[in-house]
Formats: sequence, structure tokens, C-alpha cells
Amino acid sequence: MGIMTAPTSTGQHPSDRITPRRPDGRILTTAKIKITTKCNRDCDFCIFAARNQGVNMPRATFHAILERLATIPYRQLHINGGEPTVHKDFVAFSHDARAAAVGRVMVLGTNAITIARNQRLLDAVLACYDQVLIGCDDEHHNYEHVERVVPVLRAHGKTVVVNSVLEGISGDRLRWLAELCQAHGAIHVTNHVHHIDVGQPANTLRGLCLRNRDRHLMIAEDGSCYRCFNAMATVDSEFSVWDDNFADKLFADRTDHYQFCAKCHEYTDSGIPPQPGSPVFLPLPTVNDGAETR
Repeated sequence: MGIMTAPTSTGQHPSDRITPRRPDGRILTTAKIKITTKCNRDCDFCIFAARNQGVNMPRATFHAILERLATIPYRQLHINGGEPTVHKDFVAFSHDARAAAVGRVMVLGTNAITIARNQRLLDAVLACYDQVLIGCDDEHHNYEHVERVVPVLRAHGKTVVVNSVLEGISGDRLRWLAELCQAHGAIHVTNHVHHIDVGQPANTLRGLCLRNRDRHLMIAEDGSCYRCFNAMATVDSEFSVWDDNFADKLFADRTDHYQFCAKCHEYTDSGIPPQPGSPVFLPLPTVNDGAETR
């Protein structure tokens, strides 16, 4: 999830003026870096974290990713996890990312627990990020932290989006969160669990998902890459930041569905037919299941 900045009066996004241009004009919407799989919560529906058994992205990997991203056009940089604020280098990473992503929107995905408790971490968020996306529901068990942090973030002009998974929150809490967000000018959104199988009916897969083209790049802590935020089974990584032809693979068209498209609530038929049996990538012109089920 990301909230895009509005185009300028010329119809361009601010980042379009300073980002590298491709001959085909294609621009990545969001580059998301998952700097850790560690987390201070253990949500049943989460496939992205391993509580205190997770691993942190090394500094060298993080800086290599920033260097690689500098070679491609993209509009927003999203720092996530796990819970990114538990990474020992979160403050340094945030400032380095801010410096590298000049003119682009900086987004933090968090449960807000540590930034509610630690002023140094909160100061880094206020200094480096334009938008803060907060997961909040019964699974996160972070209502008091969200109540404390949202007014501060909004007072500093940050866009705040609070997201609740409908399978993990009561009606009373939903209403409370909606009222909190309305009182402070934050945005409250809801969604379903879309990256694990919770018994939802299977989709009828026709065209490739609309999300497959120029929307998102997720980079895991080891540098492996996924072109859908909902496609995160390790075996479904299509390429890595270490590949010499990283940019070509990023912008190449897919030829088939991810395994988990059949269960994803966000599958949207693009009308582009798949080509089963073809290579994952179509060659460029010359000029997942995503997640494993539980």
C-alpha cells in the first residue's frame, strides 16, 4: 500500500524531474526494502516476519541496494520489515535512504510500537519520512501506541495511513480507529488477508494481474527481488539486486501468473493473456504463490 504524491501543474510527479529516464518511458511506482525479518509482534497472518528469530539486512547490502536503485526510475522508497524500527541501524538507514531518494516520497511501514517508546527512533521518522503506514488490529495489539503516535506524526505534517486487517479486528476497535484517524486527519483503511490461504474462494485467473506491470518492487534482506508485494515465497524470487541485468529484469513483462494469484484478494485481470511454458520474462524490445500457505 502506498499513497502517491499529486502530479505538479505540468502533469509530472516531482520525482520524474530527477529520476533516470528509460527509452520506453516506464517508471517503477514503489521500491520497498525489507531491512529485517525481525519483529516485536507475532501476528498469525504475517508471512514477512520471524519475531526475534529473524535476520537484519547487512549495511553493505542496504547501501548496494540504494546504489542499484539510483540507476532506475522510481517514485517512492518504502522501508519495511518485519518491523524495521527494531533493526539496529534503522536510524542510519533512514538518513541514508533519505539522502539517496532526493525528490522521491519516503514511506515507512511500521506497527508504531518502538517509535511510541523511543524518542530517538521517532525523531528519525520525523526527519526522514513523508508517509507512515501503520498496521493496527488485534493481532498487532498496538492500540495504545498508535493512539500516542498518530497525533505527533500529523502535527509534523506527515501523511499517516492506519491499516487494519478485517480478519483480525473487532467492530468496536474498527470504529475507535476510524474516529481516532478522523480526529487527527489520518487515513484509516481496511483490507483482507491476501497473502496466505484463510479459506477464501479461488480466483478465476484470466489475464495477468494488473499489479504485475511497473507497480512494485520488493527487495528482501538478502537482496532477492519480487515484483509483487503479495508474492513472497522464497522460491518465487525472480532475480536479485546483484544481477548485472537487474534493470532489464525489473521492467521486463511477466509471462505467467504467480502461484498465489489464485488466492489473492487483490488479483485484477489486466486483459494481458499469460503464456504458460514461456520464460518468466519476455525479452525487451530493442529501442508466488506469492506467499506460502499456512
